[in-house]
Amino acid sequence: MTEKRNYLYLYDLPKKDVTSVKLAEAFKAQGIDIGTKKPQINRDLFKPFYSAVIHIEEPKNYEDAKDKMKYFFLDQCQVRSLPFDKDLKGDNKNKIMNHNIFYKMPKEADKNALTYKWLHEKFGKYGTIKSTKISLNPDYTPRGYAFICFEDEASTKKCLAAEPSEEVFQFHAKDSRDVASKLSNNLYFKNVPKHFKEADIKKMFEPFGTIKSFVLNENEISKFGFVCYMSKDDPSDVSYGGKAVESAIAALNDKNLDETHKLYIRPFLNKEQREQEKFQETIRYKNSKKRCNLYVKNFPPNWTEQELGSLFKQYGEIEKVRLEKNPNTNNTYAFVCFKKPDACSMAKTSLHGSTHDGRTLQINHYEIKEIRDLQLEEMRDKRDWEKYIAQMGPGIQWNQLTNQPHLSHIIQQLLQLMQSQQPQQHMDRRGGKPNHMQGGPRKNYNQNRGMNPNMMGMGNQMNPHMMQNRMPQPGMPQPPMMNQPPQQPAGQMTPAQKYQQAAMGILPSVRENNPYMKDQVGHLIFDYVQILVGADKAPKITGMLIELPVDQIKQYLQSFPALQQRVQEANHLLMSTPHDGQE
Repeated sequence: MTEKRNYLYLYDLPKKDVTSVKLAEAFKAQGIDIGTKKPQINRDLFKPFYSAVIHIEEPKNYEDAKDKMKYFFLDQCQVRSLPFDKDLKGDNKNKIMNHNIFYKMPKEADKNALTYKWLHEKFGKYGTIKSTKISLNPDYTPRGYAFICFEDEASTKKCLAAEPSEEVFQFHAKDSRDVASKLSNNLYFKNVPKHFKEADIKKMFEPFGTIKSFVLNENEISKFGFVCYMSKDDPSDVSYGGKAVESAIAALNDKNLDETHKLYIRPFLNKEQREQEKFQETIRYKNSKKRCNLYVKNFPPNWTEQELGSLFKQYGEIEKVRLEKNPNTNNTYAFVCFKKPDACSMAKTSLHGSTHDGRTLQINHYEIKEIRDLQLEEMRDKRDWEKYIAQMGPGIQWNQLTNQPHLSHIIQQLLQLMQSQQPQQHMDRRGGKPNHMQGGPRKNYNQNRGMNPNMMGMGNQMNPHMMQNRMPQPGMPQPPMMNQPPQQPAGQMTPAQKYQQAAMGILPSVRENNPYMKDQVGHLIFDYVQILVGADKAPKITGMLIELPVDQIKQYLQSFPALQQRVQEANHLLMSTPHDGQE
């Protein structure tokens, strides 16, 4: 029997406004409860919109969602959803290629009138629609055309026969079109020496086809321009220009024009495409330098690039040092780029936190601002979702906790611990004695239980009452207890007391060899950091605090005033650093 996959795939989500809570509320407005599983939002830097996957466990809610949420608005933006359909995935799409049509609005029509509701009303009369897609500009305005996929080929033929031929076409996949037709008949060239004459430049491009137009410009470095090819015999032949551009690029790109200039040619791109390509190239370059680059701040203000270089070069060969100053705060910061990532890592480990002229050096690995913003966005979304789910009651919260993969092993060990104690507890109630009371060797408490000492702190984090409710065995040595404030009802505790109690629970697990330490600490302190500095700064400052050395993390976990002090220090650094300081 095939497994039922209750997944809804959402597309065209506005980057600025979408959150998991907003999606849940949009479904709730239609009477659909999506459950406790957080929607998985795909945040892609290089696409104009986000997408998401929602898993709805309850079958009835899933069926309702397929019907009611085919299309809906999120903050006045059109969103579409599709249920899981194997025919729409991978190579299976070829099976339904003949079920698709392409619709183009008449020139005089209002493009803003193109909505999913209108498409379903207009084309639904020809048969059952499997999916629809409206092509959108990055600013969310419709481009004036759309794609409709019917359940069967008969519906497609019926539609093509009934609708105007200049508006409705049989859709053909890009891969099946002529390759040359995808190329523009325009090319862009640059890096031509200034002393080259226009006639000589144009002559280079003439062997590849008939030139319809030639435009030449000049900047302070070199000459650049555009060439458009078109067939003299048949102007309607769109493949002619594409083939000419392809031939010119193959023959002339990277051609040496003199000792310092290589000709650069590429197909013409409009402004939007050019900006997107430039952005992608910038991110790729930044990412290639990420492991070799350090962001340095809080060094003496009179230091120069040479002094910074002298300090860091002892750990490896340096490619570049760049010193910058914020004109508003007059604070200086720097980027130090090594040639090898090992040297970069060694320099950070050795110099972070060191003191120079009364200043404590702060060093972080280079971060790409755009990617960091996405990470902070995801962190805020996760926290907001947890608070949203928390309103449903403690039972829901526990289910959410057990669904976290990195905690499943911890929960399993705690359950095994409780089961291993049951026979011993029953024996005590019947008046029996533990083995070690009968003259046997007395073992360490944690060894008797087969439990890693670190697990006790993790267990307290997940369920504070689990360890407290265990009854001590007569004569059995008890585990060492930390100095904790007296237990009080939660409603009577101050935030500082709540923090202290929760922090003591995870303190034993704060170790270098705990791969989940940062996640545990961040999960605990985030709410308190948010109280101290607000929601906007909380993600960044929480990230800064969990990156501190382990001994410093332990210090602020043992004292709420110490946490306050660390938050104030981080906030001061954040305010004194330019917003683009880590770009």
